[in-house]
Amino acid sequence: MRTGQPPTSELHEHYRQLHSSHVWLDVAMCWTVVVPDSGRAFSLDQIAARLAGDTPHQLHEPALPGAVMLPYDTDRPVLVDRCGPTTMLLEQDHLGSTPAVLQRLSQGARTYSAWWSVNSHNRLSFAAGGELILTIDALFPCRPEDHAGIGQWPELQAMTDFFVDFEERDQHYDWQAAMLAVIDQTTGARLTSQWLAQPHPYITVRMPDAAH
Repeated sequence: MRTGQPPTSELHEHYRQLHSSHVWLDVAMCWTVVVPDSGRAFSLDQIAARLAGDTPHQLHEPALPGAVMLPYDTDRPVLVDRCGPTTMLLEQDHLGSTPAVLQRLSQGARTYSAWWSVNSHNRLSFAAGGELILTIDALFPCRPEDHAGIGQWPELQAMTDFFVDFEERDQHYDWQAAMLAVIDQTTGARLTSQWLAQPHPYITVRMPDAAH
């Protein structure tokens, strides 16, 4: 885990460029990062079981994100891979942002999630010890003191520009990049163009059942 410092301008710029260079990221995405309390990575089977709950799921061999992120029916794909002891999940849906899934993923762990949809619905979330601690709308975040539990996420609390009123933000401010940057700053996990160009295991789960 990092210290309670806000993300650097370089980190913001990294995610602004990532966001702008991959058009599909602007449509919808959910990046979820699971940091185990023990310092030992959860197995991918454990992550798949927590993601799906009591619903059908399957862990698949590695595939390129572009091949996985195709039109699908009821079985939704979620890319999964490790960054040291940390696990990263990426999807074009919202499963990793739902309270039930965050609670399952955060048992014995700290879990962070950034989700947005094409119409700018979004959630920046933090769960720990099987409990949802914090969920914030990154477009209209209100003040830090309006969010009980924000003291447990000091890196976010330190991001004063994140909590500026929407109408007063700099026109170049990228709120989606800010969501990803603070998760990176907190966990050390990093989403890159290289990661998006490489094959990763993926999980298919039955929606919407797995969200409950």
